[in-house]
Amino acid sequence: MATSGALSTNNANIKYKITISQNSQSVANNTSNVTVSVKVYRTNTGYTTYGTGTIYCKINGTTYSESITSDDKITSSGIVLFSKSLNIAHNADGTKTLNTSAWISHSQFSSSEQSYNQALTTIARATAPTVNDSDINLGESVTVSMPRASGSFTHTLRYAFGNTSGTIASGLGTSRAWTPPLSLASQIPNATSGKLTIICETYSGSTKVGSKNIVITV
Repeated sequence: MATSGALSTNNANIKYKITISQNSQSVANNTSNVTVSVKVYRTNTGYTTYGTGTIYCKINGTTYSESITSDDKITSSGIVLFSKSLNIAHNADGTKTLNTSAWISHSQFSSSEQSYNQALTTIARATAPTVNDSDINLGESVTVSMPRASGSFTHTLRYAFGNTSGTIASGLGTSRAWTPPLSLASQIPNATSGKLTIICETYSGSTKVGSKNIVITV
């Protein structure tokens, strides 16, 4: 949970704060479920403000609102006048800064639109493979390491060389040894070496999270 500092209104004794709470994340969907709330409070004790109006909150570019009634009494303890939960899509790399703002139109006071932005927890994405040797001979083993971001992730390794491609193995964990077959030499009949691409596809269950490649010389 993260909360803004005190945001001002045209009444020096009435402030409000925006709170962003992360409830859960979906690795497969690359989203976070968050709750954004706005709490209004008096800075002095022994006084109560009530009336009618509307509180507005912009979340990730969309503006929402809730009505304020005379039953919503603002004291030094504060009252949550707005709360909304929704799923927020992250960027392709798993990062996301959630932009919010809020403003109030009340019969007793008002405020301008004021912002609060918070970086959400980055969601683990596709595994970047590495190899123990980036220059090997056909018929020699190479070990592909797959430092997955989540222990539940699995991998499928594929290769592409010249005009041919294939699957090395599926359902893999964090490493796999593989020997590029000598038959791949037919793809470079007029050369002594070529570039072989190893593709690492990352899965969360049956959902493909993404893929990253590495190129080695053979």
